[in-house]
Amino acid sequence: MLAEISGAHNDNTLSVLGDRSATEVMVPRTEMAYMPKDETVKECISLFRETKFTRYPVIDGDKDRVIGFVNFKEVIAEYVSDPVVGAKSIKHFIRPVIRVIDSIPVHELLAKMQAERMQMAILINEYGGTAGLVTAKDIVEVIVGELHDEFDIAAPPVIQIVGEHHYIASSKLSVSETAQLLGIDMNDDDVDTIGGWMLTENFDIQCGQTIEYSGFLFTVLEMQDHQIRQLEIKPVTAVKRIESSVDPSAISIAAPNNA
Repeated sequence: MLAEISGAHNDNTLSVLGDRSATEVMVPRTEMAYMPKDETVKECISLFRETKFTRYPVIDGDKDRVIGFVNFKEVIAEYVSDPVVGAKSIKHFIRPVIRVIDSIPVHELLAKMQAERMQMAILINEYGGTAGLVTAKDIVEVIVGELHDEFDIAAPPVIQIVGEHHYIASSKLSVSETAQLLGIDMNDDDVDTIGGWMLTENFDIQCGQTIEYSGFLFTVLEMQDHQIRQLEIKPVTAVKRIESSVDPSAISIAAPNNA
């Protein structure tokens, strides 16, 4: 993600970031949501429900001892596939982080994260303690936000209306918004997007496959790797109406050829 943006907009990226330091885009120490290394996946789920972040630093004792980070949506996906994972310590899912001085310019941090293929950096203050953290997403939001303003790039619509209760939706549409739109109850305890909800309903779902739920059909229209990108939502009754409207007398059936 960072490589694509930096490669495509190298000059613009440098002009956008300028001489900003990492402290200007960091999540401060006091606001860091973290996971203790010895807690189980199930114990960490409550924090995920409250904060809804994707990546969390993992600490060994306190915030000055960050030993890595976890991508919790990957953890959730594994937990959905195999509930036994819930009893595992979160430390089994740790990925490495880099540590840099908090005064580092953002463009240098970006280059370092790209070179080392890291998604999170821990910023260290002059006393050796944790000042805060920066994720790849934090930097991307600065770059893309500024570039979108500069070039007036419109974001694609999250949902398109096709007909009555018939929609084409981005997988990023929230579960609560979907439920409100359709007038149904949907369980969104573990996920916040409709794409994530579909994976919790059927983790092995493929492009073109459908989930029937509360009188609606949710069909995957586009996937990338194992991530749902776009889906269609329509009432089950609409499909039944189409099927029942076919006139059997209009269907010609060829006589079998016995020659």
